[in-house]
Amino acid sequence: MGVKRAQIKVVVKMGSKTIVEEKKIEETIKNIPEDWFTVLDFTEVFRFVYPEEWKRLVERFGLFGSKRRYTVATYFSNRLGVYSQKPYSILASFTRYKEGKFRDYRRTTEEERKVFGSPWIAVYKKKPKSPPA
Repeated sequence: MGVKRAQIKVVVKMGSKTIVEEKKIEETIKNIPEDWFTVLDFTEVFRFVYPEEWKRLVERFGLFGSKRRYTVATYFSNRLGVYSQKPYSILASFTRYKEGKFRDYRRTTEEERKVFGSPWIAVYKKKPKSPPA
């Protein structure tokens, strides 16, 4: 029984390896000029700032339309949502869809829907910058 527990711990530890470092998530957010953005805005900037990393993610997850449920956009949406909950995050806390409420979402445009698929898209907001002391 002890061996199985040790094996389970190893599997969990190996499975929890971060694919994209948090500092790259934060740097990408800092490179977005607007105070609010969608995952599509994020991926556009990430692709420019980290082109090799972008290629690796597309190979692993695929893009919308590649007949995969979990795409690069899904991965980044999840990462941004989790990152927004951290106390040191530069994002305001994101509220996931709940009970028919789309507080932190908006309708997608026709153009966005072609590359994203869903009629709703999450909107992430940067925390207000503190004025210099």
